[in-house]
Amino acid sequence: MLTILAKILKVLNSEDSPWQIGWAVGLGLLAGLLPFGLLTVLILLVVCLFTVNLSTFLLVWGVSGGLMLIFGDALEAFTWQQAQDPALLQLLAAEPLQLLHLHHTLVLGAFVVGMILLIPVAWLTTVLVKQYRGTVMEKIKKWKVVQALKASKLVQIYEKLN
Repeated sequence: MLTILAKILKVLNSEDSPWQIGWAVGLGLLAGLLPFGLLTVLILLVVCLFTVNLSTFLLVWGVSGGLMLIFGDALEAFTWQQAQDPALLQLLAAEPLQLLHLHHTLVLGAFVVGMILLIPVAWLTTVLVKQYRGTVMEKIKKWKVVQALKASKLVQIYEKLN
């Protein structure tokens, strides 16, 4: 638990752009909501092509994947009720789209929810990272305890190793 917290603080204090962290959270959420398949591979391709924070992406992917174990059945039932339109089902079962498995109710529901949340979550995360870096991080750096820890030899050796 402390290692995860330390990694989160390391990412927040890193030189990465807030947008890199924000898009990592948004894309990690989208990948975690989806069952593993071609859509997830496409998201991984996007993550590899663009500069997003990979450790944040992997952490959010794991956490949101765990959330789908809890909420997956409810999302599938809701999508089943909404996707009863024969024209929609025929469109989703068309040959090119069939590879994406959007004709499955869980994949369709997770994809729609993920796409709806992608931009707001990325934007909100970016704003929160900027707020943290602008106010909280500066106040923490001024604490005597933090200054004493940074001056210790153990921390200096640790920073040299990284």
